[in-house]
Amino acid sequence: MDPIKDLFKKSGMSNLLVSIIFGLLGVILCVFHEGAIKAISWLIGLLFLVIGISRIVTYIQGRGRGEYYNFNLLSGLLSVLIGLFVIIFANAIGAVIRIIIALWILYSGINRAYLSFKLKDYNTSIWISSLILAIIMIILGIYILFNNGAIISLIGGLMIAYAIIDIIESICFMKNLKRF
Repeated sequence: MDPIKDLFKKSGMSNLLVSIIFGLLGVILCVFHEGAIKAISWLIGLLFLVIGISRIVTYIQGRGRGEYYNFNLLSGLLSVLIGLFVIIFANAIGAVIRIIIALWILYSGINRAYLSFKLKDYNTSIWISSLILAIIMIILGIYILFNNGAIISLIGGLMIAYAIIDIIESICFMKNLKRF
């Protein structure tokens, strides 16, 4: 197989997998609304706390063994502080997650638009529908990024729409890749 076709095929498969995961996250956000963001934040905070405590215990156990370059105490304390911060500011973490999701959708839409122009070079008409879907993804990303009042279920619905658009585009892209 041609290296460029192989790259396009791998890219299409990874985009398909990411789209399915995004769709599932969207369903979770629609069903569990704001509790999902708090739960995710708390879980991440607890994970950091466990890692931090584990590293502190490792440091204490290894103290006296001549380990001069043991950074477990520093990394453990830092992990505990990060964990506490994430748990205490769980609501702010939701806003950060919204921005990250919006930026990912924007990036993906821009990437899709670029790929659609590359498809145009192969004299196929699929590039037009690919470009239209990419523009829709860019608009959804901008909406999520700049709409501070967007409720979590709306973000979940937009994530589902993004995933559906991306899945359709990935399938069309991979089907047309076989023609070349």
